Amino acid sequence: MVIFKGDNNEITRPQFKKTLLAISISVCAHSYVFAQGSSEELGSVNALEEEVVIVTGIRGNLQNAQNIKRNSDTFVDAISAKDIGSLPDVSVLEALQRLPGISIERFASPRDSDHFSTEGSGATLRGLPQTRTSFNGRDTFSATSNRGLSFEDVSPELLGSVGVFKNQTADMIEGGISGTIDLRTRKPFDSDERVIKLSAQANYHDLVEETTPTFSGLYSDRFEFSSGAELGWLLSYADSELEFRSDGAELGLHNEIMVNGSNVFAPINAGIRTNRTERNREGLTASLQFRDADDRFEGTLEYIRSESDIAWNEFAFFSDDAQGTLDDGAIISGNTVQSGRLSTIGDGLGPQTRRNATDELVQDLSLNLKFQATDRLSIEADFQYVDAESENLDLTVFGGLVRGVDAEFNANGGSPIVDFHAPENANQSDEEYFSDPSNYFWRAGLDHIDENEGDEVAIRFDVDYEINSGIFESVETGVRFAEREQTTRYANFNWQNLSESWNEGFRTFAGRQFENGDVDATGTSTEAPTPDSMPVVFDNFFRGDAGGGLTALFPSTNLVQNYSDFIASLSSFPFNQGPLDLFARPGVIPGTPYLPAEINEVTEENTAVYVRLNFGGGDENRFSANVGLRYVQVDTTVKGGLVFPNPIDEARLEPLTPEQRAFANGASNTEDAESDFSKVLPSFNVKYEIVDDLIARFGYSAAIAFPDLGDLRYNFNITADIETVGDDTVPDRLERFQQISGNPFLEPMEADNLDLSLEWYFAESGSLTGSFFYKDIENFFSIDTVNRQVSNNGVTQTVETSQPINIGQAKLRGFEFAYQQFFKGLPQVLDGLGVQFNYTYLSESGVPNQNTSATDLTSEEDINDITVRFEGLPLQGLSEHSYNLVGIYENHGVSARLAYNWRDDYLLSINHVNLNLPVFAEDRGQLDGSIFYDINETVAIGLQASNLTNEETNTLLQVDQEGTKVTRSSFVNDRRFSFIIRASL
Repeated sequence: MVIFKGDNNEITRPQFKKTLLAISISVCAHSYVFAQGSSEELGSVNALEEEVVIVTGIRGNLQNAQNIKRNSDTFVDAISAKDIGSLPDVSVLEALQRLPGISIERFASPRDSDHFSTEGSGATLRGLPQTRTSFNGRDTFSATSNRGLSFEDVSPELLGSVGVFKNQTADMIEGGISGTIDLRTRKPFDSDERVIKLSAQANYHDLVEETTPTFSGLYSDRFEFSSGAELGWLLSYADSELEFRSDGAELGLHNEIMVNGSNVFAPINAGIRTNRTERNREGLTASLQFRDADDRFEGTLEYIRSESDIAWNEFAFFSDDAQGTLDDGAIISGNTVQSGRLSTIGDGLGPQTRRNATDELVQDLSLNLKFQATDRLSIEADFQYVDAESENLDLTVFGGLVRGVDAEFNANGGSPIVDFHAPENANQSDEEYFSDPSNYFWRAGLDHIDENEGDEVAIRFDVDYEINSGIFESVETGVRFAEREQTTRYANFNWQNLSESWNEGFRTFAGRQFENGDVDATGTSTEAPTPDSMPVVFDNFFRGDAGGGLTALFPSTNLVQNYSDFIASLSSFPFNQGPLDLFARPGVIPGTPYLPAEINEVTEENTAVYVRLNFGGGDENRFSANVGLRYVQVDTTVKGGLVFPNPIDEARLEPLTPEQRAFANGASNTEDAESDFSKVLPSFNVKYEIVDDLIARFGYSAAIAFPDLGDLRYNFNITADIETVGDDTVPDRLERFQQISGNPFLEPMEADNLDLSLEWYFAESGSLTGSFFYKDIENFFSIDTVNRQVSNNGVTQTVETSQPINIGQAKLRGFEFAYQQFFKGLPQVLDGLGVQFNYTYLSESGVPNQNTSATDLTSEEDINDITVRFEGLPLQGLSEHSYNLVGIYENHGVSARLAYNWRDDYLLSINHVNLNLPVFAEDRGQLDGSIFYDINETVAIGLQASNLTNEETNTLLQVDQEGTKVTRSSFVNDRRFSFIIRASL
């Protein structure tokens, strides 16, 4: 008889329910029950011929999790939220870090470690970020310049499970050399009965001292017609609000100076910043399933909507360009200054007020049809449409201090402490100096806008035929076609001067303007209105360890809340470089803030065909295997813009050639580029049961990872690099034409993956497993500068072009160990004690210096910063050691967990923004916990907590080829406490 499984492929069995008294101490580091995926993802699970008892609670979760690993047809780890709202992390990313081999990023982006992200912002799998993401096995993505999905934007309450595939089979969609992370939503046929679940929680963050709500609900039911056919429907909704804060203390760029006859590295400045983030996340899933009376046809229609709004406001006293003088009395350790006082830091350092707001929307509509044509032949058709949108507005107002500022700093063993003081020439106390608006001036404004949208249509058709002849079990084949179109609009960060001493003087916060920056001259009141400034008291800043109780004036947050007020409030200042208003820049497309070259369209057509043979047998049917080939062809079209330099003023230049004059005529045009790529990807997986409960597993696959769409865009502005001699008697000269560009001909990274594991399942919820893996990778993404011949106006000139390239070959190897067990034979009070532990070791060799990002190549100034300063750096994002340790207790209806996650230090950024130097993140551990109580069969209450030990996140800056590292920054963030009520009606 043909037995249809639900979309989760979970076979329905009678279940025994046991009332639980749940007390839990852990937000995770656990192995949850993960509903079995389709054969494409998790492999088949043999139906049991007799009724079984389903164990619930922590034991049941661990038991089901290890059964998934044991029965899978490739290398899989999983987590699950069996009840809505039960995933014990506020984001999918935080949950993923509990699995072996996965680490998450704690900063806004690798190149910007000045901005801490409390929830996390990206994941690496086995040391690599090139991971494919999917919803229910289908591709999905966010409308950014990146390739995949922003996990932090997905409501975890919508998910039934998350699967991590560390090798692959031929039927899996290509795209991740490190693996695939698949988010699976709940379906109506997952349960035989009506399901109504509600969850509500109040979230408190102790640093921001705010409480915010989270709510989720699910309704699912199924109806049987008189004919025996069934219809099921499901509606799930989640709405979550969080507010959190992070504080940072930083030491600036270090210069090598002479102190007491020795060369030492000393910071040129120091700073502090505080960031408050508001995150609203809303998710919706709606699903409809139909199954006929003969169990030969099943259809699933599903709609997924995930929307996230993240906005952060920041006050900062910092600038990487500002430079002070190191006073006598500095404390030196080795070749590094550890503490001291920097006097009269000016020319950049001052109060900054910034707001960054991002809105993300992903909508996914799919239809899946399964038909059992004969007892041996099954057919499946799948249709999907994805629509994604993304908007970002980034506004900053910079202030300065007319007499500068003194900073007292202490590296403090890697957690810097910074206190600000009035300079000696101010003749005021610290409190008087920092609260006096006459001591501040309006320095600059910075604005940036990007708007992106993308959509994809995917069609898939699969056939599965059961052979059942000898060792051969079945053969699968299928074809998939997908077309993705994405448009990115990215206005360059537009820094413009408001008032400066080198720009006819400056205007103070008090509304007075001084000519030529002479603060001792008599100022005249300006007639133009002056925007507001506001006092900010850094009380409890860095938990009381930094800032010196600074009461400072900052540009008002009202100036950066929306774009129209930002422009209107700052329009009265005497700009001298260009318009602050992005819409007013020369050459923008009318009605938009974008130059033609800042709008890029990418169309990608992906066609794939596969065949997979499943076989097994041997003595007592101890082995199973699959072998297959997947052929993929990708055709890409990129539409770009090319903007030539405006006519060059020759008043101060050496005479230009006629060709140079003709080339630099301010023209703009569009250009298209077409590329194609094809590859055959073999795969082979075999599993052998050596003795009962002891399994050996081997897997091989060839994999590819496509470049981010932002790295494919090309033809940004061509600029004229003018060499300024600085001598009035010697004219300046045109040195070169240069260009920032993507590379539409960038090829995918490629890898050969080998996995080998030994797995011992000594109890229903006890296992000991070890896995070795090896990856041979080539075609890394990096950045290079090449000379390109470009024609315009009838002439051709050489343009120095910075663009992504493919480079190098490297090897990555590692080991993963996992252990879980409930102990037996303990005294009654300890009966039910258990433990989980997993550990990952990673090692790389021959990795070329990678230096590419979708948003790196958007500033004209970046072209001189693309060269990697030092050779021999490790793989960015790779921690050599990481582990999770969980203590569990479950007995007489009581359950408890306590979870600790730790990762080793790692290279955070090869080329940090503004510094152009490598930044390393130091090792970090975090303790999380939860506690629950089942009031009755339907209602449970609980308390969850994260960051219980108040961890700091520290970074180091590498300053020379020899590997000298100095203290860069340290961040603290909230401890989060959530009170939760869950109900199953």
